[in-house]
Amino acid sequence: MTKYIDLNGTSYTKDTPLKIMSILEEIRIDKTRVRFHWGDTKTGLDWGEVYDVSGTISRSGGMFKIPILIHNKSSSGGCAILTDCIVRITHANKKNGGVIYEHPSYHTNK
Repeated sequence: MTKYIDLNGTSYTKDTPLKIMSILEEIRIDKTRVRFHWGDTKTGLDWGEVYDVSGTISRSGGMFKIPILIHNKSSSGGCAILTDCIVRITHANKKNGGVIYEHPSYHTNK
């Protein structure tokens, strides 16, 4: 069974770094539209995912309210965020800013 860590009522997998949890909570509360880059958190290698990677953060219903990625603020459902596989987070709209978080060894195979 997966163990969770609770932060502000949001349940994160036990392998999610506290720094990532704090950033995600701030993004969720501010309703910031972001783009996620998932990958190997040991090496910083971006997996190159292009589907279901941008939107705003909400929480699921149920006993464990996990962070989910929704299309926009008015959406009611979305996919679970792989919080323990985040290697980079950027603003979805570049005019609002750039990189929010980046793994110290972030890189791609391109």
